[in-house]
Amino acid sequence: MLAWVAGVLFVAEGFYLLTNSLALPFASVDLPTAGAVSAVAGLGLIFLGGFYRSYGEYRSYLGTLILLISACDIWFGGGFWAGSIIGAFAGALMLVLPPYGLMHDPDQSA
Repeated sequence: MLAWVAGVLFVAEGFYLLTNSLALPFASVDLPTAGAVSAVAGLGLIFLGGFYRSYGEYRSYLGTLILLISACDIWFGGGFWAGSIIGAFAGALMLVLPPYGLMHDPDQSA
Protein backbone atom coordinates (compact mmCIF):
# COMPACT_ATOMS: atom_id res chain seq x y z
CA MET A 1 0.00 0.00 0.00
CA LEU A 2 2.82 2.41 0.82
CA ALA A 3 4.45 1.63 -2.52
CA TRP A 4 1.22 2.66 -4.23
CA VAL A 5 1.15 5.96 -2.35
CA ALA A 6 4.78 6.62 -3.31
CA GLY A 7 4.01 5.67 -6.92
CA VAL A 8 1.08 8.09 -7.06
CA LEU A 9 3.29 10.86 -5.67
CA PHE A 10 5.97 10.08 -8.27
CA VAL A 11 3.42 10.18 -11.11
CA ALA A 12 1.89 13.42 -9.79
CA GLU A 13 5.31 15.02 -9.59
CA GLY A 14 6.13 13.75 -13.07
CA PHE A 15 3.06 15.43 -14.54
CA TYR A 16 3.85 18.55 -12.52
CA LEU A 17 7.35 18.69 -14.01
CA LEU A 18 6.02 18.02 -17.51
CA THR A 19 3.59 20.93 -17.33
CA ASN A 20 5.78 23.30 -15.33
CA SER A 21 7.13 26.32 -17.17
CA LEU A 22 9.36 27.48 -14.31
CA ALA A 23 12.96 26.35 -14.76
CA LEU A 24 13.85 24.15 -11.79
CA PRO A 25 17.41 22.85 -11.49
CA PHE A 26 17.75 19.11 -12.02
CA ALA A 27 21.46 18.91 -12.76
CA SER A 28 21.77 18.74 -16.53
CA VAL A 29 18.34 17.15 -17.14
CA ASP A 30 15.57 19.24 -18.65
CA LEU A 31 12.12 19.29 -17.04
CA PRO A 32 10.22 17.11 -19.53
CA THR A 33 12.84 14.38 -19.19
CA ALA A 34 12.81 14.58 -15.40
CA GLY A 35 9.01 14.48 -15.41
CA ALA A 36 8.89 11.49 -17.73
CA VAL A 37 11.44 9.57 -15.65
CA SER A 38 9.54 10.34 -12.46
CA ALA A 39 6.20 9.28 -13.99
CA VAL A 40 7.67 6.01 -15.30
CA ALA A 41 9.27 5.32 -11.91
CA GLY A 42 5.91 5.97 -10.26
CA LEU A 43 4.14 3.54 -12.57
CA GLY A 44 6.86 1.01 -11.78
CA LEU A 45 6.26 1.43 -8.06
CA ILE A 46 2.52 0.96 -8.53
CA PHE A 47 3.04 -2.25 -10.52
CA LEU A 48 5.67 -3.61 -8.13
CA GLY A 49 3.38 -2.88 -5.18
CA GLY A 50 0.66 -4.87 -6.93
CA PHE A 51 3.05 -7.71 -7.65
CA TYR A 52 3.87 -7.89 -3.94
CA ARG A 53 0.20 -8.59 -3.25
CA SER A 54 0.16 -11.41 -5.82
CA TYR A 55 3.70 -12.78 -5.54
CA GLY A 56 4.63 -12.38 -1.89
CA GLU A 57 7.30 -15.08 -2.09
CA TYR A 58 9.39 -12.70 -4.21
CA ARG A 59 9.30 -9.98 -1.59
CA SER A 60 13.08 -9.74 -1.33
CA TYR A 61 13.37 -8.93 -5.03
CA LEU A 62 10.37 -6.61 -5.11
CA GLY A 63 11.41 -4.80 -1.93
CA THR A 64 14.91 -4.29 -3.27
CA LEU A 65 13.58 -2.93 -6.57
CA ILE A 66 11.20 -0.54 -4.81
CA LEU A 67 14.00 0.62 -2.53
CA LEU A 68 16.34 1.23 -5.48
CA ILE A 69 13.72 3.01 -7.60
CA SER A 70 12.81 5.27 -4.68
CA ALA A 71 16.44 6.07 -3.94
CA CYS A 72 17.37 6.69 -7.57
CA ASP A 73 14.35 8.87 -8.31
CA ILE A 74 15.33 11.37 -5.65
CA TRP A 75 17.65 12.75 -8.36
CA PHE A 76 14.52 13.79 -10.28
CA GLY A 77 12.56 15.13 -7.32
CA GLY A 78 11.46 11.85 -5.75
CA GLY A 79 7.70 12.44 -5.70
CA PHE A 80 8.11 15.79 -3.97
CA TRP A 81 10.74 14.03 -1.78
CA ALA A 82 7.98 12.59 0.38
CA GLY A 83 7.46 9.88 -2.24
CA SER A 84 11.08 8.76 -1.99
CA ILE A 85 10.87 8.52 1.78
CA ILE A 86 7.60 6.58 1.66
CA GLY A 87 8.91 4.34 -1.14
CA ALA A 88 12.15 3.59 0.71
CA PHE A 89 10.13 2.76 3.82
CA ALA A 90 7.83 0.49 1.79
CA GLY A 91 10.80 -1.33 0.25
CA ALA A 92 12.40 -1.80 3.65
CA LEU A 93 9.15 -3.19 5.08
CA MET A 94 8.85 -5.61 2.17
CA LEU A 95 12.31 -6.91 2.97
CA VAL A 96 11.60 -7.35 6.69
CA LEU A 97 7.95 -8.43 6.96
CA PRO A 98 6.59 -11.83 5.89
CA PRO A 99 4.59 -12.05 2.64
CA TYR A 100 1.06 -10.69 2.69
CA GLY A 101 -0.46 -14.14 2.13
CA LEU A 102 1.18 -15.45 5.30
CA MET A 103 -0.04 -12.54 7.40
CA HIS A 104 -3.64 -12.60 6.14
CA ASP A 105 -5.38 -15.75 5.01
CA PRO A 106 -9.08 -15.14 4.26
CA ASP A 107 -9.76 -18.89 4.16
CA GLN A 108 -9.12 -19.19 7.89
CA SER A 109 -12.00 -17.01 8.99
CA ALA A 110 -13.41 -18.11 12.31
